[in-house]
Amino acid sequence: MTRILVIDDDQGICHLLARILQKEGFNVVAETSPSNAINSFKSNNFDLVITDFYMPEMNGLELLGEIKNINPDVDVIVMTAYASIDNAVDAMRKGAYDYIVKPFQNDDLLLSIKRVFEKRRLAEENRYLRAELSKKYGFHNIIGSSPAMQNLFNLIERVADSDAAALLIGESGTGKELVARAIHFSGKKKDRNFVAINCSALPDTLLESELFGHTKGAFTGATESKQGLFEYANGGTLFLDEIADTSPSVQAKLLRVIEDKKIRKLGDNKETEVDVRIITATSRNLRKLIDENTFREDLFYRINVFPLNIPPLRERREDIPLLIDHFLKDRKRIHPSALDILMNYNWPGNVRELENMIERLVVFASSETVMPDDLPSEIKDTVCKKIDSSLSYQEAKKQVLDEFNQNFIVCTLRQTGGNVTKAAEKLKLDRANLQRLMRKYGITSSEYK
Repeated sequence: MTRILVIDDDQGICHLLARILQKEGFNVVAETSPSNAINSFKSNNFDLVITDFYMPEMNGLELLGEIKNINPDVDVIVMTAYASIDNAVDAMRKGAYDYIVKPFQNDDLLLSIKRVFEKRRLAEENRYLRAELSKKYGFHNIIGSSPAMQNLFNLIERVADSDAAALLIGESGTGKELVARAIHFSGKKKDRNFVAINCSALPDTLLESELFGHTKGAFTGATESKQGLFEYANGGTLFLDEIADTSPSVQAKLLRVIEDKKIRKLGDNKETEVDVRIITATSRNLRKLIDENTFREDLFYRINVFPLNIPPLRERREDIPLLIDHFLKDRKRIHPSALDILMNYNWPGNVRELENMIERLVVFASSETVMPDDLPSEIKDTVCKKIDSSLSYQEAKKQVLDEFNQNFIVCTLRQTGGNVTKAAEKLKLDRANLQRLMRKYGITSSEYK
């Protein structure tokens, strides 16, 4: 039952309010002494405090301060027979939820109380939704147990609570936006807005309007003022996907926002301060674009504070079975021979291509078990070209697995800079076993140092 603490030095007012509130189903404790009220508040859990403003022992503002020191989250309604704007402002500044003038109608008080609990319900609902988003996009829920993904998870955890810019580098379809969301929802800004925009999807003028907003009449068709994404993301995170595709004009404005933390709407003369964490992403080589004078070097250094490389699917093939299980959601099974083919396909479209392929199989596979014949021809044909057709199934399988093992060892050595001990740890192999496999496949660590 909801508990309300009432404080008024007039015993009659205390009894009246207690009757009104109890009739509405509230559990009420009434005190005529502010000091007794504070002791009662310390020893009980109250959902709301209603206090008089003028009392001989302690006025309502002083009592409000004491209450808020004990529990900053409790809501307080202040009552007084001597209304003044200054008193109302002071009460609100010190954290009062509402200010009611005596004598008041019972319905006015009950409406104010209703607003308190409606506000609290919405806040709890919002916290729940934020928690659900955090669960969905927390880095620990990104699918992957490979060494490459474990390294990425560690980086996400390290950069999540920073306000510094992060640059996600990876091929199309590797899940850069998912990583950006994981960074946001794992960090201290998780209760604020996460806003994403694909910079390659809009022409320059429209992109500028989306990012910075515009005033009414700023350009043809601007019939009303519009808030930009920087303002909407204020206090949170703005994710700029495919940053390499922005024009020199947009790049210059982004650089200024990052440096000055101020934006100016199109058609406006005044600037607005913003506090936004910037996460950018690209599938292109920004250093090469700098050399070609199509991307600003000063902007690159501003957005490249925390670079994170998102590995392509072909460099974490051991994650493919996990991803398939995740996308299938128990709707189908994959036959081992079909899985072998999927494990050895190069996945140029990465995780996005795998997800789309699984959705197609769920719809079109003729039985509950997906067989090799159910796979798209482009996947079967690409894999089959690598295999000598004169080999038996077991010989062909060994050939494909050998190629996979060789490629994966090479990828791991690249990641560790040719350090065999670290590569063995990542692969969960004894160092001697890794060296034996390296000799078998003709791999030397010096090539990757």
